[in-house]
Amino acid sequence: MVEKRVPLITVTELTRWYPQQTKPLFRKLNFDIFPGEFTIIIGKSGTGKSTLVKFLIWELRPFSKTVYYKMDDLSTLTDDEIQKYRRKMWIVFQDDKLIQSKSLKENILYPLRLEWYWEATMQAKYKEVLAKFHLEDDIKRTSKNISGWEKQKIALARALIHDPECVIADEPSWNLDREYTQEIWDILIDVNSKGKAVVLITHDIHLLNYIKSKINVNIFQM
Repeated sequence: MVEKRVPLITVTELTRWYPQQTKPLFRKLNFDIFPGEFTIIIGKSGTGKSTLVKFLIWELRPFSKTVYYKMDDLSTLTDDEIQKYRRKMWIVFQDDKLIQSKSLKENILYPLRLEWYWEATMQAKYKEVLAKFHLEDDIKRTSKNISGWEKQKIALARALIHDPECVIADEPSWNLDREYTQEIWDILIDVNSKGKAVVLITHDIHLLNYIKSKINVNIFQM
């Protein structure tokens, strides 16, 4: 007997309306995200991709029985449970969301500090991501004086340092020159090859085709 796989995230009949609009932003979305798989959510601008992400990370509260984590209804979570869930589903935003008042090192370590890791463990994990992303150990620099490309690499390092179950990347290369975008894509492919679920939100058909040429992907069209 084949064991039934349990989705990491399930979206069921999710609809989003905005006030004073006659049509919904999206209607009755249904899809699953499975552990260890690469899922691409693709659609044109204005189809609600970023709004969907807000539901997935509980920035917008999901309606009852519409978004599930391992078959648990997200709408029923307590505040503490929501925070634990978010740390398992780390997101890389379009605009990196780095904390400008903190050094690059402190930005990367931020998820570990939220979870009260031992200092020695944090430093070991920090060295690992420096090597993985070919970053310089320059703790004095802040996000105010680095390029957009470097910011996005810092954001990716921050997302992966605490070993989340899933990385959600919302148009991670939208404001980067083409010469840098492929490295971002290759990083996400490598993350998936290590057994992590990756959810990529994009409108870029070239990105979709590139990743499809490298690995098997699940595609959800909005």
